[in-house]
Amino acid sequence: MKLKQIVLSCGLALSVAATGLVADERLDLTNSNDAYKAMLRLVGDLNGAPVFKDWDATIFMALPGEKPEPIIRTIGFNAGKMIAKDDGSYEWVTREVSYYVDLKTGEITETWFNPVTEQTVCVLQVANDPVSNVFPAPAQDGSNPMAFFTSFDVMGDVAALRWDIPLKYPNPLSPEEFPKESTGDTYIASEHFFFFARTEDLTDPSTTSTPTHYAWARTGPWLPWMMLADTPGHLIYSGHGRKYDSFDDLSEQLKSYTLKHFPEYVTAPDSFYQPNETSWTYYAKMKRANKLPECK
Repeated sequence: MKLKQIVLSCGLALSVAATGLVADERLDLTNSNDAYKAMLRLVGDLNGAPVFKDWDATIFMALPGEKPEPIIRTIGFNAGKMIAKDDGSYEWVTREVSYYVDLKTGEITETWFNPVTEQTVCVLQVANDPVSNVFPAPAQDGSNPMAFFTSFDVMGDVAALRWDIPLKYPNPLSPEEFPKESTGDTYIASEHFFFFARTEDLTDPSTTSTPTHYAWARTGPWLPWMMLADTPGHLIYSGHGRKYDSFDDLSEQLKSYTLKHFPEYVTAPDSFYQPNETSWTYYAKMKRANKLPECK
């Protein structure tokens, strides 16, 4: 072996040793620490680089005693960044936009015909900043506060991670202040995420970000701009998406509308801040500021 090759081989061996990793020492998804690392890489990038997760979902109207009917689509993306903390936890800092799409034309729409009231209403697109969380690391004793969010189901060459998130809290839109928009004093909904990735990618110790596709389902109350107030019924969302390394990888429809209307969303936030924004708090903010869109 030539001297140069020996030096390079030694250097590689030292580099691997310094990281505490062996080339074939893959992550064990049944181990709490390894599963935590795998989840973080699935969601974001441990290098701190922004990632972009898009979605395309159909929204169904479910009225009592009626078959749910598709009424509109929503397309959007979340721009997020992982920030490592000294205690081993991570801050996941993100913002997101979502736009409503006419089922027939496939174009982003500013109006929607309400089949219940038979009136056309103005659409308020989603622009939530921030939508951030903290991922606490497993404790020294092996306990894992994120166990629910790191329970991988390995199915041969594919692994899945499911998040079921039930929600119940005081409605940001009170019936007294928002009689036409509020569905009641309490906001009740549920979010369901199903992430899929190659097992080989998930357990690779040398990567900082894992490619993923995911399905997304949601049940929730009428959107405020639908002006359905306490009309009996709810919405069902059924969609899917994937993760990208760059804003440029998103669809042309998403990019062009965002650059025109919400250019600050082309990248993730640089720091952790709260309170989080939702479609309901955003609606309240826009209405109080007299900034709701007017139908053309």
